[in-house]
Amino acid sequence: MEQQEVNNTIAKPSTTGWLQRLKDESWEAELLVSAIAIFGTFKLFGVISWCVNFFINVLNPEQYVIGYYIVTFGLLAVSILVSMFIIHFSLRAYWIGLVGLNSVFPDYSIEDSAYSEIYTRKILGILPKLKDSIQKTDELCSVIFSAAFTMLMIYAYSSLFTSVYLFVFNLLSTYINTYILLIPAVLIGLSLLVQIIITFVANLKVNRKKEKLQILSFKVNTFVSKILFGPLYRSILQISMIFGSNFKKKKSLIYLVLTFLFAGVLVFANQIPKTNILYLTSHKKHFNTTKVYSSFYNDENKNNTFLLTPEIESDKVEANVLKIFIPVFKHEENMKTEFCGDDNENSELSLEVRREEWNTFILDCYNQYYHIYINDKKIDVEFLRLNAHSRTKQSGVISYLDISNLKKGINSIEVKKEFGETKILNWKIPFYYIPKN
Repeated sequence: MEQQEVNNTIAKPSTTGWLQRLKDESWEAELLVSAIAIFGTFKLFGVISWCVNFFINVLNPEQYVIGYYIVTFGLLAVSILVSMFIIHFSLRAYWIGLVGLNSVFPDYSIEDSAYSEIYTRKILGILPKLKDSIQKTDELCSVIFSAAFTMLMIYAYSSLFTSVYLFVFNLLSTYINTYILLIPAVLIGLSLLVQIIITFVANLKVNRKKEKLQILSFKVNTFVSKILFGPLYRSILQISMIFGSNFKKKKSLIYLVLTFLFAGVLVFANQIPKTNILYLTSHKKHFNTTKVYSSFYNDENKNNTFLLTPEIESDKVEANVLKIFIPVFKHEENMKTEFCGDDNENSELSLEVRREEWNTFILDCYNQYYHIYINDKKIDVEFLRLNAHSRTKQSGVISYLDISNLKKGINSIEVKKEFGETKILNWKIPFYYIPKN
């Protein structure tokens, strides 16, 4: 027994010393990871943009609102991460400067001041101690780091879970009633609502001593956290409880971190116009037929990696034939089946013949819901299937339009996608025509 106590006594300082050394030297790892994280998180903006385009391409337009919330919260999370890592890197660099300054000048000096004693005392009265600044800056850096990664974990799991659920929903919707597939989402939503209500009631001052209510709040919060955060729930709860349980002691520090979140919101607002996120909220009204968009013209659209609109070569046309590309989204496959029916494939025919028949069927179907107007007059067109656009790699159809009979000057081409009366998209593309002699 005595020997065990001796061993514990010997082991304890060793463990404490190791942990203290790790704390003292953690700033080096923080600075390195922060620099790498800044570079990495800037790359995540491209990932979010890709996700937006993926949802536009794959999701049924009726489900765009779900995709909107996934990518919006994703962009917000990445924006907050970027801003917090930049702030962390800047503060840690400032902290290193303070530590270096402290090694040369341990504190302020009145006797050696270049200013008068009265002025020096007055100005020092409103300035914090150097060691206090070092400690507070160090604490703030460490808190920012943990808060940023906690937000990343929360978003990463939530977005993954929602995306998988959405994929399974679309996969099974053909075979299972939609209302049945929505049951898990409704249950999760109700659980979250119950958690919010119980947590709010349990944290009222008059209820904090009520044991049964507090135990109920604990069980509900734990249960909902397991659903929302999955295998990460312990790590997320641990960090959030560290913040929550030390709130009164470090209230100003936590409030300061919350103000830094505002910087992330500013980055978020700056990044939204650089993506197609807003298309997910109002795809039918996203393009105004009275406005001209650069995405209409190939020669002004070199950096666009995903087309939402039809595209012609230029806003100035000198040839007698106008080429137009219309992107075909993957979600149109189901709509196309509803609109045109299934191709009755004859299995006795050769593969090559079946492919030709399928191609003819698809092109005939496109003619039923893709309509082209020149100067408000509908024209008959022939489509060719294009597997991949030369720049965006999107599937679509192309058509060559005879415009030799048009007048010189401004003309317009209007493209309509009509899946019934309620599913109509249209774009009006103006161009200046110069007849070829």
